[in-house]
Amino acid sequence: MAFKNKINNLKECLENNTLYDNYYKCDIDDDIIYLESRNGQDFTGNIFRIVEEISSGDYGNFKIYVYATEDVKSKIELFQKNYNLDIYKVISDKKEAVKILFRAKYIFTDSNIQYKFIKKPGQIFVNTWHGTPLKLMGFDNPSERLSIGIIQRAFFFSDYLLYPNDFMMDKMTTSYMIDKIYPGKILLEGYPRNSVFLNKSTLKDKLGLSDKEVFIYMPTYKGTVANRKDEKQKRDVNAFLNKLDLKLNDNQVLFVKFHPFNQSQIDFSSFSHIKAFPEGFENYDVLNTADVLITDYSSVFFDFANTKRKIILFNYDEQEYLKDRGIYIPLEDLPFPKVQSIDDLIHELNTPKNYDDSEFVSEFCKYESVDSVKRICNRVLNNENDSKYKIIENSKKNILIYVGSMENNKALNQLIQMLRQLDENVNVFISYKPWSQNIKENYMTIFEDFPDNIEFLPLSFNIAPSLNEKIDLNKFIKKDNKNIGEKLINLFKRSYKRQYGDFQFDLVLDFLSNDFEQSLLFAHSGLKNAIVIDKNTKTKAYTQFSEIYEISEVNLKEIIYGENKWPL
Repeated sequence: MAFKNKINNLKECLENNTLYDNYYKCDIDDDIIYLESRNGQDFTGNIFRIVEEISSGDYGNFKIYVYATEDVKSKIELFQKNYNLDIYKVISDKKEAVKILFRAKYIFTDSNIQYKFIKKPGQIFVNTWHGTPLKLMGFDNPSERLSIGIIQRAFFFSDYLLYPNDFMMDKMTTSYMIDKIYPGKILLEGYPRNSVFLNKSTLKDKLGLSDKEVFIYMPTYKGTVANRKDEKQKRDVNAFLNKLDLKLNDNQVLFVKFHPFNQSQIDFSSFSHIKAFPEGFENYDVLNTADVLITDYSSVFFDFANTKRKIILFNYDEQEYLKDRGIYIPLEDLPFPKVQSIDDLIHELNTPKNYDDSEFVSEFCKYESVDSVKRICNRVLNNENDSKYKIIENSKKNILIYVGSMENNKALNQLIQMLRQLDENVNVFISYKPWSQNIKENYMTIFEDFPDNIEFLPLSFNIAPSLNEKIDLNKFIKKDNKNIGEKLINLFKRSYKRQYGDFQFDLVLDFLSNDFEQSLLFAHSGLKNAIVIDKNTKTKAYTQFSEIYEISEVNLKEIIYGENKWPL
């Protein structure tokens, strides 16, 4: 196993040689637009509509690159038969995707971005996300605390975040803990994908459904990234679909669409009235044919509410689901009917809409419009100012404190006590290494003692050196060489930008992390920084530069507010 890890590490370093040589040497091409949806596992929704809009030619002759897995690539080919999509190239190789990213002037994503990408000055990055959250997100969701840094990193890169209502803006920025320091613009604009709901569907006739009552079932993502529960959802859904099929009338049809992360396979040929989503059409074009939407805890109901048509929440697994994932709005506060049995579901399907959702639509569809995608593209590509936006204003100092694996309980308690003494003139963010064994085992409880005003910005990834950088780093660590060299300085500067983009903290404090590589990263970030070292436990590596960096018996308030001689 150790030998295999060394080989894999060598391969990655060799790959990094090419990638980062490309990063330093290639110029930005003003004609390249790069887009990816859900890490390449989807091509619908906001990203689809933006590609469709740019393909109109109203914005110039851009080369549109889309990153997608091989499965999704075949779906894009079907889309191109029904839509005007002027895509220059669909990329499935991650290394090629990163190379294009280094050249692209404009970048659009609805989640995160390739993990070896580093944003360059002059690039414009747009993050639309993929829906108003009902479920707890970011740090509000304990199971996400190990991966929150990956999304935060994409937000740091973003020049624009897109939110179709104020509720979403509040929940997303606070749960991902960027509400105090997000450096870009927040567009308060309708979702590109939702504009179809403000037009009458023409697809119903095309699909031969003009004489049918159309129901659509779109359940949410079940499980976690580590445990996706595909098979369990497949069993559950098969069981109730069989019952439901027997109770539907011949003039009724039910289309079923799973979340992209739960692509469970259902044998639709066994049903008389239930079908898979028609292929070759964007999801929301199909959804716009629906007379009734059936969902559970999915954000799709925020979008479909634009139609003013009936929504039914089929929350048969509510008790089990909420054990794994909390929600921001209690289901009983939503205006839609809730059912847990097939008989009750059939009753609601055969009953006209009899509830008032006007307040819900007013709040959650606040910024929706039929031409939102045009306004967004004009703002990003033509720098026109016809979209409402917000900029986070912050006059406080921003302090990042890195604590590594949090294995030193005594030091951690000392830090927490210091943090409780700070006043409100600073924003303090704790960074940590989420893949460490200690944090993976204790992530549910390890953060509970921190003061409520402290926020968290964990690392996303380890540093990614090229082969020569790796060799120089090993020499530096093993040979007590105090001359770090230009290659390693470039590595650590690049690694900082890969994690935090161009964001400038007022102070970075490495607090007893015992993490040599990360200490070097912060030391060469170009920021005001300090390192706290425990003289009794510091490793041999730290002795190389302890005289330069060391501050012992630290008083945190004095460090932040006092007149200190800062290293580097």
